[in-house]
Formats: sequence, structure tokens, C-alpha cells
Amino acid sequence: MNEAQFLARTFARLPTADCDGCHRCASKCVGDLKITRTEFEAIREYLGGPIWQPRIRGAGEMLKPCEFQDPDGWHCMVYPVRPLVCRLFGVVEWLPCPVGRIPALVEDGLQIVRQYGRFPRHSFRQWARMRRPVQGSDVG
Repeated sequence: MNEAQFLARTFARLPTADCDGCHRCASKCVGDLKITRTEFEAIREYLGGPIWQPRIRGAGEMLKPCEFQDPDGWHCMVYPVRPLVCRLFGVVEWLPCPVGRIPALVEDGLQIVRQYGRFPRHSFRQWARMRRPVQGSDVG
């Protein structure tokens, strides 16, 4: 199964209950999150294409906030297309929902994370710096 298929199947079966991306989980989000190419492309498309750049943080910040947090609050700017690790908040035992909105946990969370770890992952900024050949173009 390729990366996109794995993510689509996994996303479809994760419980969401009435999760709305509240600020209690968002307060645990940190920057330089490692995501797959599929997740990068989905986020980039959702944010309007290749021109979006993550916000710059101060050099002294030890735990950098997630670059996708709304700078005016704790809202996630990419919640509908958030990466797998973000979707695991509240549905695996080691990342419980802080307000109990998602009572059902996936039983194979560790297997999901192991499979996810097999795919190349980089930060959004790193993926943005990598050049991907345009389909149909002559390279070389």
C-alpha cells in the first residue's frame, strides 16, 4: 500500500466523535512537525498553493508552537487536512482527549505509527524547499 492509500484508509477509520480541534489539544502542538509528502501537498493546497510560508519564530523559543496555529488564537489553520499525528490526538492511549470528547480509542495505534514511520517525513518548510519535477516536463 502506498503512502496516499495508507493515509486515506487510516483517516477514514479514525474516530472523531464531536472533536472540533479545541484549544486544549492545540496547546500541545509543537513546530517543525514531520509530515509525509502527501500531507504536505494536502496542506499546501488547502492553504492556497505554493506561496504560503510558515510563520517565523523567535530564535529563543525552546518549544516552538506549531506553524499552523492561528497567530490570533489556538485554532488550527489546517484542521480539515491535518497530518496523521495530529489526528491521533484523542484516539490513542498516549494522546488522550483532554476533555473526553472522543471516548473510543483505536486498538492498533502503535501499528499505525509504525507504518506511518516507514514513509519519508520532513517539516513543511523542508518539503517546500525540495523541488518536485513538474509532470510532463523535460528534465535533463
